[in-house]
Parts: sequence; C-alpha cells; structure tokens
Amino acid sequence: MQQPFATLAEAASALRSGAVGSRELVAAALADAGVLDPLLGVYVTRFPEQALAAARAADSRPAAERGPLHGLPLAVKDNLATVEGPATAQSPAHDPHWWRGLDAPAVARLRRAGAVVLGKTTMAEYAMGRPDPAHPFPVPRNPWDPERWTGGSSTGNGAGIASGLFLGALGSDTSGSVRLPAALCGTTGLKTTFGLLPTDGCLPLSPSQDVLGPMAVSARDCGLLLDALTGQPGRAPARVGIRGLRIGVPYGLLDTPGITGPCRAAFQEALQTLRELGGEIREFELPEFGALLAVNAVTMLAEAFSEHGERLAADWTGHGRGFRRLAAAGGLIPAHLYLRAQRTRERLTAALLERMDGPAGADLIATPTWPAPARPYAQETAPGDELNLTAVWNPTGFPALALPMGADPAGLPLSLQLAGRPRGEHTLLRAGEAFQSVTTWHLRRAAPDPRHRPAPLRDPDREEPAPASPASSTPGPGRVPADVEAALAAVGITPGPADLAVVRAVARALLAAGRQPAA
Repeated sequence: MQQPFATLAEAASALRSGAVGSRELVAAALADAGVLDPLLGVYVTRFPEQALAAARAADSRPAAERGPLHGLPLAVKDNLATVEGPATAQSPAHDPHWWRGLDAPAVARLRRAGAVVLGKTTMAEYAMGRPDPAHPFPVPRNPWDPERWTGGSSTGNGAGIASGLFLGALGSDTSGSVRLPAALCGTTGLKTTFGLLPTDGCLPLSPSQDVLGPMAVSARDCGLLLDALTGQPGRAPARVGIRGLRIGVPYGLLDTPGITGPCRAAFQEALQTLRELGGEIREFELPEFGALLAVNAVTMLAEAFSEHGERLAADWTGHGRGFRRLAAAGGLIPAHLYLRAQRTRERLTAALLERMDGPAGADLIATPTWPAPARPYAQETAPGDELNLTAVWNPTGFPALALPMGADPAGLPLSLQLAGRPRGEHTLLRAGEAFQSVTTWHLRRAAPDPRHRPAPLRDPDREEPAPASPASSTPGPGRVPADVEAALAAVGITPGPADLAVVRAVARALLAAGRQPAA
C-alpha cells in the first residue's frame, strides 16, 4: 500500500521535520481505505473532507508549534465521541444524538498533540459479542485471512494497523478488547491502568472495568500515543533495556487445554529472548486466575445490563444477537453474586500485589495474549469456550501489553502478553521496546487481496437451539431460576426461543462461575 513508514514514530519524526506532509499521508491513507476497506470492514465512517482540512492546517503550522503527533493520521474506535460525526457503537439502536458534535476528552488530547482523525472504526456492538450478519454494519475481516475473526471488540483498529491503513488508533478494553485484536492481527496494544485515562465520551459497557488504550505497530508507538493521552509528552521510555527485571511466568497455565503447540513454542522462544535481554525469568503461580475470570464475566455482564437494559427492553430486536443475549444474561445475575464478585476482586487484587512485591515476586507477568491464532468465522465458538488470558487484568485494573511474538505454520500471528503493577505502563513499554529491538514480528504487514470475496457470516440461529438440560429447570445453587422467560419479562424483555436458549445457557455458566470458591 502507499503508507511509506513502518512505524508511527518514524512518521511522527518525518512530519515534525517537514520531510513529509500531513496531507500526503492522509491522502494516501484515504486512498488505501478506498481499495481495502470494502474487503476488511475497518471503518464504520470515514471523514475525508475533515481529515484533509486538518492535514492542510497541520502542514501550514510553523515548526515551533508542531506537537508530538503533528499531522499523524489516526483512527478512533466508534464507541468514542468525535466532532465529525456521531458514535454508533455499531448498534442500530444507539441514540445518534449522544455526545453529538463533541470530542471525548481522550480524542481531544490526541488532537491537541497534532493528530488527524481519519474516521471511526468497526467494533463489536457496545464492545461485546460478535458481528450479527443481519446488521447493516461492515463485517471486520482479519487481514492475514479475511475468512477469520479479527478479535474484539476493537476490531477495525486491529485490522487497519495490520494492513497499513493507519499506524495508530485509540481503542477501549473491558475484557481484552485492545489486546485481543492486537494479538490476532499481529500488532501492539496497551490496556492502561484503570482510571489513568478519562472514559468520558466513551459509551460504557462495564464502568468499573472499562479503560482506553493505544494500539499501534510497536511498543514505542504506543508510548508516543500514551504520552499524548496522559498530557505528559516526552515521557516515553528510553531504550534502556530490561536487565534485572523480574518476569514471572505462571507455567501451569501453559498446560491448559486450548493453548496450541505453536503458541507454546512461540511463547517459550519469547521468554528466551527476554532472558537474553537481561530479564530474570522466574516461575510465578497465578492461583487467582480462574476466580478473576469469573469476576470479570459476572461484573461485565451485570454492569452491561445495568447500562443497556432499558434500551434492550425498548428495542430488543434492534440490537444484535451477540450483544443482546449476553447483556440479557447479565440481568439474571442476583445482586448478592455481583457483590461477592466485587469483594473477591478487591481481596485477590491485594493478594496479587502483595505477592508481586515479595522476595519471590515479579515486576511483570508474562503469558500468551491468546491461546491460539484467529479462528475462521465458520468455526466461531460460544462465549467462554476459549481460554481468555486477557480478562484477568481488567478486574485488577493492572495495565497489560500485547506484543507480536511469532506466527503459526499458516503465518497467522501469535502474541505475547506482559502485565504489570498499576501505573506501571512505562515499565511495560520499556520491556516491549527491548523485545521489539531484537525481533521483527511487529513489522510484518499483511497484504490482503482486495479482490477476495469472503464467505458471508454464519447465522447464529441456523441450527436449532440445544434443549435445556434438566438441571436448568430446577432452582438451586448455581442454577438459573426455572422460569427464565418470566424473569426477563419482569424487566421488559421478551426474547424468542433461540434468544432464550442462549441467554439461559450463558446465565447458567455465569451463576456456576460466580459461586465457585475463590482462590
């Protein structure tokens, strides 16, 4: 494609020096989108006129007034408000007047640093679930294989960076939504510490876990964006290495079913690279893992129903099946289980921090970001059927960084995840920069054929819903109330048989997870 720079940092340097113009880069990015976007479904909306006008203004700015992101074309996930057009959250039921004509504070900070917004990118509806083929929105496609999922929920950001349509973007993360697309598309993504960045002007999913985060080609690029987002330019980590940094590895997780052989091998090679860079690789058990996964799921779905339940009741079929079924299951979680999840969350987070700070502790914790490469859409699994290695860091509020670490035999990306202490973003980025200074996986760029015509999405209701098991109709510990239909009707929701079967199954799994003994 026409993008002449490998990384955001390279483009930023050239723009500030005047070696290249913003209008040149913006025009190239828009032209590339015209070719590839019909295949990849990166954008919900593009802003060509506004972006070119902003680029012209950037090019006319004196060198002394050029910010750290001067003239850089970036993309923004479509759950964030921008002045150019309404946020859709990829939902036909969303209010188009929400924050209309305004920038979310985080977007405004990027602009103040000099960035140019190209457009709004595709996402999972309200940041949860999978695309619904009945909806009119673009379907996000993985640039390495358009028959495959990009990961969610910051879907368009991952695909756009991997294919070179832009070099950086702003996303959100509630259960892995920055890191999962980064992992499956072969890019870098940073989940920030809870509360570090303002989430005003970002449509909520789970307010106690939602965070914003930069996505880009490299850790250095993410640091450049983070500096602008925090209003502290110039604080990106220097290339000082990681000698003596304690990197804990929960080796027991690597034996979990679902982690593929190529993923294990790439992870072991990544650990060896970190060791050669001076990192101290040590075993660090993570007994909190299962309980934190349950806390994330219970919290996310209960809060999603709290945020969106009234609108679901008013327009059930206006929402996609993936989102509405998960959110409705959140409405069946009893208050005592939600409160128990919050107590568990506080206790396990404190215990984990204490162990990290101890003599056998760790400065960073390393795992794969995702246990396998991207699945084909035709082989999509039900929510919770794949091991989620990202979600544990949302209830703790810890920052986490996803880095390309290899590829499977088909060339599909595999990813390393590093998690650290709250407000430890610069330690993570320093480690990421060191790793990427001796590896080139992050510099791979997909080259999809724009003539490719991928298969349409499978309809989630094409098969008859599985009959409810006898346990599902018997009230008791860990079981859904017998009359789920009546419980949903009490909050104004009247789903059909296919919706009801999925809601019942998800709610049953949530209640079982929520009642498990905590670590």
